[in-house]
Amino acid sequence: MARLFNGALDHIEEWLIATLIAAATGLIFIAVLHRYGAGESIALARWATAHGLPRLAAAAQAVFTFASELDLSWAQELCIYMFVWMAKFGAAYGVRTGIHVGVDLLVNRLPEHSRKQVILFALLCGAVFTGMIATFGASFVRAMFHTGQQSNDLEVPMWIVYLAIPLGSGLMCFRFLQVAWSYFWTGTLPHHDEAHVEGVQANASPALHPQPAGAATKAAARKLSPLGFILILAPILIFAICIAGKAELFILPQALRAATIFALLISLMLTGVPVSIALGLTVMTFLFTLTAVPIEAVSMKLFTGIESFEIMAIPFFILAGNFLTHGGVARRMIGFATSLIGHWHGGLGLAGIVACAMFALVCGSSVATVAAIGAIVLPEMVRHGYPMRFGAGIITVAGSLGILMLPSIPKIVYAVGTNTSIGALFVAGLLPGLLLTAMLCVVTWWLARKRDYPRLPKASWGETLRTFRESIWGLMLVVIIIGGIYSGLFTATEAAAMAAVYSFFISVFVYKAIGMKDVPRVLLRAANTSAMLLYIVTNAVLFSFVLSNENLPSTLADWIAAQNLGWIGFLAVVNVLLLLAGNFMEPNSIILIMAPILAPAAKKLGIDLVHFGIVIDVNMEVGLCHPPVGLNLYVASMIARMRITDLAVAVLPWLITMLGFLVIVTYWPGLTLWLPRMLGML
Repeated sequence: MARLFNGALDHIEEWLIATLIAAATGLIFIAVLHRYGAGESIALARWATAHGLPRLAAAAQAVFTFASELDLSWAQELCIYMFVWMAKFGAAYGVRTGIHVGVDLLVNRLPEHSRKQVILFALLCGAVFTGMIATFGASFVRAMFHTGQQSNDLEVPMWIVYLAIPLGSGLMCFRFLQVAWSYFWTGTLPHHDEAHVEGVQANASPALHPQPAGAATKAAARKLSPLGFILILAPILIFAICIAGKAELFILPQALRAATIFALLISLMLTGVPVSIALGLTVMTFLFTLTAVPIEAVSMKLFTGIESFEIMAIPFFILAGNFLTHGGVARRMIGFATSLIGHWHGGLGLAGIVACAMFALVCGSSVATVAAIGAIVLPEMVRHGYPMRFGAGIITVAGSLGILMLPSIPKIVYAVGTNTSIGALFVAGLLPGLLLTAMLCVVTWWLARKRDYPRLPKASWGETLRTFRESIWGLMLVVIIIGGIYSGLFTATEAAAMAAVYSFFISVFVYKAIGMKDVPRVLLRAANTSAMLLYIVTNAVLFSFVLSNENLPSTLADWIAAQNLGWIGFLAVVNVLLLLAGNFMEPNSIILIMAPILAPAAKKLGIDLVHFGIVIDVNMEVGLCHPPVGLNLYVASMIARMRITDLAVAVLPWLITMLGFLVIVTYWPGLTLWLPRMLGML
């Protein structure tokens, strides 16, 4: 009976989040067509009448009449609500699939029995937090039910809209308990495979999600190593300090209150608690022990934190990237790049870098770029006589272009957190991306020439033209994204939705790399990744609320200004800080925590926030390419089936190049700001 219930719940959960992301994407697409359909159809009707085409004129007039009478003013509001429901239930699905990111650097170093106890503690922390949110959410929904408040456009009772909080959080609590129970008895955790691409089999790297090597003895199972004991005890002690402050056993000064916030956050993350849960637990502890904030305010923040049309660009770009990854676009871009430069020294490696750059123009994700390009290029390089170390090193670093070129998930996260133009950030990364592409190509060419690696025969102009025609469908996305935003046709979110629909069309109907039966799986994968990011965003909004309440960003900005570092010294300190953070956390978490704190100081020193965003973005690129938590490194290791330690050495020539590139981007603002200014975006 329990197995039947779990199976039904799993199917409902999967169906719900896949349907919601598909419906929201389709609705935005229809709304954009509707907005321009009326004007264009009447213009077509007039043209047809003037040229004696009465049937065409009548058809265009009918379209105009239909579009004029159709009211879609409610579409944006409905999309936001569907998007919030998808995020809340998708976060629960993410617990089941193991996609929620955490800092497991210290946990992985523990003996088996201690690691198990610490991981169980982290899972129970997740259950406690989500259970609390479900309780508060239910109380808030009950209050909204009695007020009778309705939404603006849809006129739907708001208690139905906010029902996503208790239902989604309750399901998430159940999933944490379910995973904890399973892990207690089996010693295995759910694992999300980022490296999987259709048609490519890759073994998971044991270094990424280490599993117990064997059953511990009963005597050892009762023991807890000193490090494990400290990891569990630290957050409990800090929580006790907060309780003592609440009971007025002593008074915490302002500076110590701020230190308590970060100490609790860091201690929770070091136990392997997912970043989103660590943020949420830190905020809840602070709000209910060191301040007096109504429960309703917390519940409202949990909803309004992602109730933004701009944030909806994240799942749409992720969906577009998933269709592109599995839809044959990468293979055709690689074919075009190979026809151009395959005959040079290190031609296949150079083609991989150029293909990464082209894929980055339309994708927005480094991990997706490494998976899509690496799964195709690396086997080919080995088949033509290149060492796997050489190819894997290239793709690991070149894949980071995925978050630097035009669309980028970290750029959207930064823009939302600092109120910066998304369109300007997209365009600002183009010239730096081209420069990094050229620098990586020079290093690859020099190494290949020095080591006398094989070269491909030079392709004919006919072959180059053929491969260009095949890849043009994917490259047209650049026109849709940047052309649409720059011309004012679309907002960034609408451009992302159009890109998702276009990617679906070319993957299914043009390249036919995936069938309609595969689409639900792509939708589910995109919703899973999106929900994980959005759950971090939700709790990061709460964390920013606490920081603002403590006046920490402005206080830090004043302190930095008083140090007389100047913008040069400040950016040097920021780079060191972000590079250190990249050793322990994934990019979006770093941006959500650091950007609201550092951006006010940067602005006070006269640093343009668009330039500052690109500097942060490049720092995140570096963090993706080295251990212990570099996602590009792990994905490439899965594809190449190399040990992490071997791959970490293999990437060094290109990683050092990227560090040099970081210095250039940091102290040459014109490189990032020239193009946005030329296009009138600044």
